[in-house]
Amino acid sequence: MCEHFVLLDVEGDKVLKIEEIENSPNMKEPKTPADLLAEHGADIVLTGGIGPHMIQKLLDKGVRIFKGAEGTAEQAYEDYKAGMLTEVRTAGDE
Repeated sequence: MCEHFVLLDVEGDKVLKIEEIENSPNMKEPKTPADLLAEHGADIVLTGGIGPHMIQKLLDKGVRIFKGAEGTAEQAYEDYKAGMLTEVRTAGDE
């Protein structure tokens, strides 16, 4: 349901690069959001909320999910580092 995703390239505790990717059904080769994120190398997703279908798709691709994020992508990352987000381990954890 997201129109775009923000990807952070992180090394240690330092953000090296921030990239925004579009999630559009009008893409030349439409992909599911989970496929799109996996294709871009995402191994962790920080989110405010997430549905069970997306949870399962991401978990199947080996992507870890943390919910409870608020604010900017940078703020969500700081909250993640501080242990303030909750890891989602099953589709029932939505």
